Order: sequence, then C-alpha cells, then structure tokens
Amino acid sequence: MVPIMMTTPTEWIGSAEACQILDVDRSTLVRMVKSGRLTAETKMPGASGAYVFARSDVEALAAQRNAE
Repeated sequence: MVPIMMTTPTEWIGSAEACQILDVDRSTLVRMVKSGRLTAETKMPGASGAYVFARSDVEALAAQRNAE
C-alpha cells in the first residue's frame, strides 16, 4: 500500500488581487513578472491572457516591499 501524502494546498490568485495586495497597477505588475521580481505560476492562453500567482509568493513580495 502506498501512503497518501498530505500537502498544503496552494491558493491561486489572479492579477487583480495581486495588484491589490502589492498596491500597484496592472502595468507595474506585468513589469515585475517580466523582470523576474515576481513569478507567475501560469499565464492563461492568448495575447492578453491573465497571469495566475501563488498567494504566498505575492504576500512575500508585499512584505519585502514594505520592509524596504
């Protein structure tokens, strides 16, 4: 029998919520992703597809920005 491994689920959030947490506008969020400062977990299909982020990553960056 293979044991079932329990993991902590990751909460996913979209760009709008990430912008609220970081207190930035969408263009700033996109620059953060493109520069590598924030990693998107995925990007939805299409040229204007939304980014999806792990809430914990966004909150960690917000805390880091507040400490600076």
